[in-house]
Amino acid sequence: MYSDIDSGDVTIYSSSGLQGLELEMMLEHEGEVLDTTTIGIDSIPAGSNVLKVFEWETDTRSDGRYTVRSRIMQKDCLLYSGNHSFVHGRQVIPRINVNNLVANSEGASLMLMPVQPVIMDLEFMLVNGSDVVYSAREQKVSLHTQPGVISHQWSTLLESGKDYQARVRINMYAPSETITLMQGFTAEEDVFITDIYRDAIGASATIEGRSQVPYTGSVRFTVMDSDGAVVESATERSPVLLSGDDETVETIWENRLPEGTYRLTIEVMGRGGVILDRRETIIEAAPVRRVNTTNTTDNENTQAPGFTTAYLGATCLAAVLFLRMRNR
Repeated sequence: MYSDIDSGDVTIYSSSGLQGLELEMMLEHEGEVLDTTTIGIDSIPAGSNVLKVFEWETDTRSDGRYTVRSRIMQKDCLLYSGNHSFVHGRQVIPRINVNNLVANSEGASLMLMPVQPVIMDLEFMLVNGSDVVYSAREQKVSLHTQPGVISHQWSTLLESGKDYQARVRINMYAPSETITLMQGFTAEEDVFITDIYRDAIGASATIEGRSQVPYTGSVRFTVMDSDGAVVESATERSPVLLSGDDETVETIWENRLPEGTYRLTIEVMGRGGVILDRRETIIEAAPVRRVNTTNTTDNENTQAPGFTTAYLGATCLAAVLFLRMRNR
């Protein structure tokens, strides 16, 4: 178990399969109960761990020792009880300062300012309620004298519109010290345009995902003339995209654009028609070049399809020589 004045996490191991458990915890300071919380545990498979996260709600933040009393119940049966203590408000110089934690549907990033050189392990957790749905550890990360930005991308799918929390636990060595941070966010699909192409025949847009919520939207192309009237409009479905994926979506105009200058708007739309990214540019349509095909047609009529005159003559000469050698 780990806990501070704001939050904590607890790992529970069972050698046998269990179901229908409750984890009860109580935060105390100088004999006063500050907060209680109960977390339901549906099941623990045999020989496995379950990781749960909790938060405290208390106005008391006095310096001193705090105690977390915990027990695991299965109906009226007590399976475990224990205590965990921590000290809040120690007047010591920290080895690192955590300036910021930013979390979104793509991942989590934090900026660390070292006070002195340090080596640490970082554990990134993605929390849904009290359940840790994803966790990953980066070991032996070192900081010397310069600030460092550490980022981690979620490697699990997220559900659009659901609230999650990013939790980062920093464990430092010699002497042991732990810092934790939590930041909430709402999962949303997110893509952006990285490149476009356009001409009088059609247009395309390359879009890249930056969310672990699967993107299943579409791209809308709109061409307008100098008066603002819509000349061409097309909407094309996009392949499913996640963080780091990119695809090119293209369209062909129903009619080639006449000579002139047009405004092209490209909009990437998500669920419910929400515009996630937008790009405006110009199309300069050149006049259609007329090609005189009269001479070309006359020449084609005097040649065998697929053969030039020189090649046909060489073939006839080879046939004559072959017949002469055969008659000798």
